[in-house]
Amino acid sequence: MLFYAILGIVVVVALFLIFRDDHDKSYNRNEKKTRRQSDNAPKRAIYSQKEVAKPAGSSLKDKLMGEIRDVIKISVTDVKEQPEQEEENEEEAEGTDLSFLDRIDYDEELDENTETFDVAGLSYHCTVYDCGKIVGIVKPEPSNVHDNRAQAVIRNDGKLIGYIPRTQLDWYEEFNEENVTCPFVGEIELDRTDATLVAEIKVIIPSSKEFVREEIEYELL
Repeated sequence: MLFYAILGIVVVVALFLIFRDDHDKSYNRNEKKTRRQSDNAPKRAIYSQKEVAKPAGSSLKDKLMGEIRDVIKISVTDVKEQPEQEEENEEEAEGTDLSFLDRIDYDEELDENTETFDVAGLSYHCTVYDCGKIVGIVKPEPSNVHDNRAQAVIRNDGKLIGYIPRTQLDWYEEFNEENVTCPFVGEIELDRTDATLVAEIKVIIPSSKEFVREEIEYELL
């Protein structure tokens, strides 16, 4: 907005200078004609007057144009620097919220371990707007009417995005023998071959908050 405002001022000043220059030329022509008719002065005197008047006008015009150029340079510099500042603010605003890690029960007796799993049922809970990096928890859902072994995949904002696939449940139960709530980090992507959503998550055994945070931050880089 600042750039367009300054550009508008520059255009107005430029138009004013052009109009003023044309007005001065018209005035000099009329003055020349009047003097020639009134006192029949020599042409040399008229040319002399024009040469004296022109440098003065040109000097003022050049000074104003120089000031305008300086303003444009400053404005362009400000505009070039502004997007970088805006990008930094956007990055800060879009920082991943890891506060949910404070609500997880950690147990130092658990082995430090991670494993990668797929997510089933994305099409029922997500759209293309959910694509991107995700963090959250994998939580046992024994009340699930379809499968009491279900492991729900819940994003850090509380949204259910899917489940550990049934074909991977045996593998998951071996990995998470204590059947505890585990944090995860992963990504939802659009498979362009058939326009379906796919996701792969890295599930982390909550042995300690430090271990979990390191694994998540590493994957978010």
